[in-house]
Amino acid sequence: MSEPGTTPPGPAGPPDPAGAADQADQAFARVEQYLGTMFARARASAAVAARQIHPELGTGAYPILLRIWETGGARITDLATHFAVGKPTMSRQVTSLERLGLVQRDVDPADGRGALVSLSGPGRERFALARQRRRDWLERVMSDFSADEIAEFGRLLERFVRSA
Repeated sequence: MSEPGTTPPGPAGPPDPAGAADQADQAFARVEQYLGTMFARARASAAVAARQIHPELGTGAYPILLRIWETGGARITDLATHFAVGKPTMSRQVTSLERLGLVQRDVDPADGRGALVSLSGPGRERFALARQRRRDWLERVMSDFSADEIAEFGRLLERFVRSA
């Protein structure tokens, strides 16, 4: 029987703050472990995709090409902001992509002083092929996920990326 004015413990007993902290630690450790694995595999996959586009491309090129494709064209400043790198770093990356014939710079119609980077004809063709191969791989990897699970996974990844 409990003391007057107190609430008796529930069927599982009183709350265990130490146990909850242990569970949270274990959950974060698991997230950290799988994020590390996912990042390593994503880098390896990006490297393969980049080489499929052009044998001289480095791992970082595929995400840049993807962003340019998604936006239909982007300023170097916007690319640098998106990837959280300095403008000189992004400028070097874009120059390398341009040298390989994968992107082109055109005058930005919204601001004649700036340049808009877009995929060149050959860049679009090569990127589309590499992107389809990645999409096929992703569909194989997630073949046992339901459509709802894929949507939820995408939603959670987006939320995570926006929070980081």
